[in-house]
Amino acid sequence: MTGFDEHFLKKVFYKHYDRVFNNFLQKTSSFDVAKDLAQVTFIKFWEYRDTYNPELSDEIQLNRKAKLVFIDWLRKEAHQRKLIKEIEKFDAVEVRPGKFELTDSLKKAIDQLPAVRKKVFLLSYIDGYSHKEIAEQLNISTRTVESHIFKAVQQLRKILAFFVIASLIVD
Repeated sequence: MTGFDEHFLKKVFYKHYDRVFNNFLQKTSSFDVAKDLAQVTFIKFWEYRDTYNPELSDEIQLNRKAKLVFIDWLRKEAHQRKLIKEIEKFDAVEVRPGKFELTDSLKKAIDQLPAVRKKVFLLSYIDGYSHKEIAEQLNISTRTVESHIFKAVQQLRKILAFFVIASLIVD
């Protein structure tokens, strides 16, 4: 691809940054999130410069990148909300305040997972990646990713149940 260098990126950045930022600000109502998403959009624009089509306007191509960045952000936000709801369910089980710290217990439980299973679990539930994205990132099949997630959730349930029971037994 000729013509797409750092100078060209700077030109596109200065021409379109405010519009991209304001679009994200309107959608998220958060200055910091909008700033981060705008930066990621231009990073992706640079990383995928080999797909740049000089026949399409810069604005159209940036809008496509921005749309994908926003979808990724929404997906990650949804995963984080899902995880928070799961944690809140465990908080409801807490019988004696102060005896059982869920977040510490959850961190300890996650740390007990085998290395690959832990990585797959964190990529899915914390970072919000799809099974396909995790498979590509770790060079394993999507079926293996699903298996790791299933086993991780099973193992975490057992470990967290143990922490709950232990907290009930100890004065």
